[in-house]
Amino acid sequence: MKLWIYRPTQLLDAARDYKLYADGKFVTYVKRGQRFCVEVPDDTKTLQAKLSWCSSQPIHTNDILHGAVTVKNAFSHNPFLVCFGSTLFATFGRKHYLKLVI
Repeated sequence: MKLWIYRPTQLLDAARDYKLYADGKFVTYVKRGQRFCVEVPDDTKTLQAKLSWCSSQPIHTNDILHGAVTVKNAFSHNPFLVCFGSTLFATFGRKHYLKLVI
């Protein structure tokens, strides 16, 4: 199955690459501002993005309708959280730090 992966150019984590996993197995790195196509096995059930100890919630591949997934920081749209909540988000919300958008 071909998937188009996109990561917007967000300020947070600008120097760090996200890792994309299919069914818990490493697939590729996702760099800032990058858009590319990746091939995953057809029987893949879930996709998840990770950064150090933080991750996204897994998404089911049968929910992906157009073959495109955006990988981004879940709270970078909120300047208050960027300034004051990033440490709290990275510790207590570590499984929601990244977001996969279909």
